[in-house]
Amino acid sequence: MQDKQLVTYITRHEGVGSAELARHLGVKKRAMRDRLHRANAALGGSARIVYRRSLSGYALVVDNQEEFDSWLARTGELDVFDRLPSTPEERSAYLLQDLCSRTGWITLEELASMLFVSRSTISNDLRSVKDELARFGLSLEKRPRYGIRVVGPEIERRLCLANVAVDTLLVNEGIPESTVAERLDAIEHTLEQVLEENDFKINPVSHQNLVVHIAVALARIEQGCYVPMDPENIARIEATDEYRVAAEIARAVERAFTVTLPREEIAYIAIHLASKQIIEGGSAAAAAASGEAPSSQLVITDEAWGIAAEMIDVVWRAFRFDFRTDVELRTNLARHIMPLIVRLRYHMQVENPLLADIKARFPLAWFMAIDAASVLMEAEDVTPSEDEIGYLALSFALAIDRRQTEAPKKNVLAVCASGAGSARLLAYRIQREFGEYVGSVTTCDASEFDRADLTGIDYVFTTVPLTRAVTIPVIEVTLFLDADDERQDVQSKLERGEAEDATKCFSRELFCPHVKLASRTEVIHLLCERARAVHELPENFEELVLMREELAPTSFGGNVAIPHPYEAVSETTFVAVALLDEPVMWDDREVTAVFLVSVAKDAATELEPFYRAVTALFTHKESIRRLSQEQTFERLLEELEGV
Repeated sequence: MQDKQLVTYITRHEGVGSAELARHLGVKKRAMRDRLHRANAALGGSARIVYRRSLSGYALVVDNQEEFDSWLARTGELDVFDRLPSTPEERSAYLLQDLCSRTGWITLEELASMLFVSRSTISNDLRSVKDELARFGLSLEKRPRYGIRVVGPEIERRLCLANVAVDTLLVNEGIPESTVAERLDAIEHTLEQVLEENDFKINPVSHQNLVVHIAVALARIEQGCYVPMDPENIARIEATDEYRVAAEIARAVERAFTVTLPREEIAYIAIHLASKQIIEGGSAAAAAASGEAPSSQLVITDEAWGIAAEMIDVVWRAFRFDFRTDVELRTNLARHIMPLIVRLRYHMQVENPLLADIKARFPLAWFMAIDAASVLMEAEDVTPSEDEIGYLALSFALAIDRRQTEAPKKNVLAVCASGAGSARLLAYRIQREFGEYVGSVTTCDASEFDRADLTGIDYVFTTVPLTRAVTIPVIEVTLFLDADDERQDVQSKLERGEAEDATKCFSRELFCPHVKLASRTEVIHLLCERARAVHELPENFEELVLMREELAPTSFGGNVAIPHPYEAVSETTFVAVALLDEPVMWDDREVTAVFLVSVAKDAATELEPFYRAVTALFTHKESIRRLSQEQTFERLLEELEGV
């Protein structure tokens, strides 16, 4: 009730100035004066808003108290302007709903008059409206002297409308506001009953979403707007279990609302059921909607099973994580892919409330899912949203977690100068003090160390200085490990082992501070050229990195980008680093720290500790901030060891 709110505000703030009032309304002064004029007209002579010089602002003059009280009482229900928005976000949602609901043209001037804002304000708001429409395969058509209108199929219009506040939609479609809640409750009750009787499972979020879609469908049908669908597609969907359940829902809705739902509308509900179903036993409608032959015995479609396998292959090529024998991961992916394909083909959107947490807590799984999603892009010619990619990431995160439930323990060689007895004593103390970190402990006399086979050894514990140079960590200790600070130091080094493994993949030669380049392509070229100067890489290495960039963004947030080649091609795993003095745009994000990661193509390479350490660095905003400020290789190593 914007009229009532305006009158109430002036009553409570007698003498409010024009600038303050415009600021309170969230409009410019001209639009504010229009609202004052409209409010005075709505008051019908019972009261007037006037400007009083003595107060240096506006005040309310009541001419007929009884009529004014009556106006206040009835405006709570009759003031249609109650639903008019005041912020850019609210206006965008309002415009989205209004334009999708219209079948004809409307001018910007008419929209501006409806919302009591300027034409330029409407033009600015329409930018975000266009972006939102594009998500649903819709667009704005402009024509001189006619205005604008939304262009696109009815099913996409409904999907977009369902994404807007449903109560506003239903009221504006002519349904009394007092009955909106009743209608939604009735639809929800009907849906729950039919789904329960048919043991058809969808998750709670999808359940509420389906209620909204049915409510939108009813509102559109009452306007005479139906979903068109070709007979062949309808026939294919009619052969599925989802259509049978949709038909029962339709009959229940028809009884509750005295409306007739044609075959196309029932097929539309069936498509929604297929896109939201929790796949346990099978989904023939998902198969039919995606072009598969329906089968009552179908558990997972061949298409979904094959796409899941391709996704796992993509992750193997790019990350060298071998999930190719992980049947549980492939099954989880395939079950998710079946309704996902339906959503992609019908431009259905899904929200992922866990998206931010998934990116922050499972960065490796997130990047795996981005690469894996490229299979769907090629198969469906549609780019899955970040919300959808987030759900795929959960499957990979679960698979990674299963492999990491028990962190691999370290194999230790104990070296002493005073014979086998003291070496065995040292081995015993190591097992006793650090058993949760240590696997096997073998012993060696100091005189034999130069000839010792260190294959499979992760750490050397020694009571004497050693002359042989080795690449694995050497920790000098006392025989009895009886000092508290000594034990804490050893434990810290064991816990930090993954970071120490990761630091080996960084080098001064591939550390580029204070880079002054203007584009993503230039930064990638610089890092690829540096990498080729240090490592033996194929001629098309940079091409493979750019190929991966075309699939999906590698900017991670927090000013970090992590480009990598489309497939693993290097002999060793390495990271090339560029720290920029000024940010460059990486897709739609600003980036100041770039880590070009190249994974070794050797399948035997153990990369899990590396990824655990480097992804911890990539996602630690304070570490990235300090590194970007100081821009030294020493700081990089310190941050790697500290996260």
